[in-house]
Amino acid sequence: MLRVSNLKAAYGKIEALHGISFHVNQGEIVTLIGANGAGKSSTLKALMRLKGLESPVVTAGDITFNDASILRVPAHRIVQDLRMTLVPEGRHIFGNLTVMENLQLASWSRKGEDINKEIRHIFELFPRLEERARQRSDTLSGGEQQMLAIGRALMTKCTVLLLDEPSMGLAPVIMYEMFRTLKKLNTEEGITLVIVEQNAHLALKLADRGYVLDTGEIVAEGPAEELLHKPEIKAAYLGG
Repeated sequence: MLRVSNLKAAYGKIEALHGISFHVNQGEIVTLIGANGAGKSSTLKALMRLKGLESPVVTAGDITFNDASILRVPAHRIVQDLRMTLVPEGRHIFGNLTVMENLQLASWSRKGEDINKEIRHIFELFPRLEERARQRSDTLSGGEQQMLAIGRALMTKCTVLLLDEPSMGLAPVIMYEMFRTLKKLNTEEGITLVIVEQNAHLALKLADRGYVLDTGEIVAEGPAEELLHKPEIKAAYLGG
């Protein structure tokens, strides 16, 4: 479904990705793990074709979706036509808008469709969002904001969901609840997940396959269960 081939990307003269290659099959959960600065977030930004000072420029290689290159496809078409959506690191919800307004705004790609059914679905997944539907989003807790960020992404009716550090800043009970919901989205709704996560142990327990990045290069890959038990992976990323 999604394939990255010898991808290089840079911020100005600083190369962040040094020719990485990986693939994601339809219906899989794939995780990218690694230390800070390994290139995980840069990879997701490159996949979404994001522009700006905080996003890398692809300098070589290719990204294909269903065997068609998307290097020249702008980000809004990635969301609208390919149904691939990013939940960014730090959530980036619209704090001056209510929960409901955030969800409604995310339906821009679905003009003419009845979005009420989808909003009800989001509230079933995250009941706390329904309780706070008329509340300004910047008054929510960190966990509630992450729920909103995921709910907002789901409003695009995505079939591929990219998540950048979904557990960051969450209390353990909220973190595990969040990952149970992600597993449900995959198993019950067939959404393909690509997860960048600092909590490598949790990510590998959830995923089907994993890739380990180190300073812009993929240094290990394989079934998640195998990576969990590799001594060198355990020592470097799983606390021994």
